[in-house]
Amino acid sequence: MAVRLLHFEAGGFVHPIYREQMHALPVGWEIASPHPGLLDSDGGTPLIQGQGARLRGARELAERIALRFLGRTGHVRLGQATPDPGVALTHSAELLLGDPDVPYVVDFEHVNCFVLYQEIALSRPRALRRLRAAVEDERCRYLLPWCDAARERFLTAIGPESAARVAPKTVTVPPAIRPVAERPAQRGAGPLRVLFVGTKFFEKGGVEAIRAVERLSSSHDVRLDMLSYVPAEWDARLAEHPTVTTHRPGSGRELVERLYADSDVLLFPSHMDTFGYVVLEAAAHGVPAVAADHHAMPELIDDGETGLLFECENPLYVEDGRCAFDHVLPPPRSYMDALQRPSDGYVDRIASQLARIAEDAAMHGRLASGALERVRAGAFSIERRRELLADLYDAAASSRRAA
Repeated sequence: MAVRLLHFEAGGFVHPIYREQMHALPVGWEIASPHPGLLDSDGGTPLIQGQGARLRGARELAERIALRFLGRTGHVRLGQATPDPGVALTHSAELLLGDPDVPYVVDFEHVNCFVLYQEIALSRPRALRRLRAAVEDERCRYLLPWCDAARERFLTAIGPESAARVAPKTVTVPPAIRPVAERPAQRGAGPLRVLFVGTKFFEKGGVEAIRAVERLSSSHDVRLDMLSYVPAEWDARLAEHPTVTTHRPGSGRELVERLYADSDVLLFPSHMDTFGYVVLEAAAHGVPAVAADHHAMPELIDDGETGLLFECENPLYVEDGRCAFDHVLPPPRSYMDALQRPSDGYVDRIASQLARIAEDAAMHGRLASGALERVRAGAFSIERRRELLADLYDAAASSRRAA
């Protein structure tokens, strides 16, 4: 079989998850001039450090002002790709291309990534004209949202007429991950070991994670490990906490692997994620997740089979996938304040789901097995993604559409 060249385009930043996706490259395709961000030096799954680096600059006042201005003027981010000679197709990562030299496919977590995560831009006629022109361009062969929720929000955002034209080439292709564990986690004697992973402490649900474990500890033996940038006021409070241990991201892969290996369950009460790749990382280690039920989470977690869900409080993305606020980077101060004061009812819902796992070792075993199987051979397996991309790449490069 002749090898065809694929150009990978991601602009200036490559999200860490794409290092893992390179293992799902279809047979017969080869990356031309790989981006340095794709190099998987440790041979394992991507970790969480990259996202914090990606967004840290947006906290600066100057960038906040710039983002708000661009959002209000209806800015759409269009990139430029310069593929090597002989490249048959470009795969663009969360970046629409302007005047591409070769046909391309583009994958994305949420439509807001095309407008710098400024929801207000999607209400501006200028942005909608540019967005529709880009996605309807014949050289944009396929749009590949990471989940069905993202697909639905994208089609809604561009309006019914454009959606009717674009829907046939908008195909959900989830990110994949290689299994790390040979067998699912087993709930043995001793405390329930809960793991929280998230660089953004408040947005990822750090406060309610601590409070839920504190509440559960009054009736159950439980321990919480937090891999997060814990704010100073909380770090001081937790320094001598009997059930909570904090760890700083960037401490090395060995620590991350040990935390997963020692954990019974991942707790993921995030308010902001439109996908939640850390849930797949946990599954790859045979660890089920307990998570908030918004946006993509019901697609990542089959409630009662591969993990447990609970009703979310203060989700950043509401039922139709629309951001609750005009500007996302950063969210309004009132919203951030609310995340620091989760309701007792919300904390109770989380603690109740953790209690179910603490009390039922058989259920934990079933959830862990189901989670590992979904990345071993199911919807989030490398082989499944490879099969989907093989058909789509072939169709895109040959100017036809896959059936």
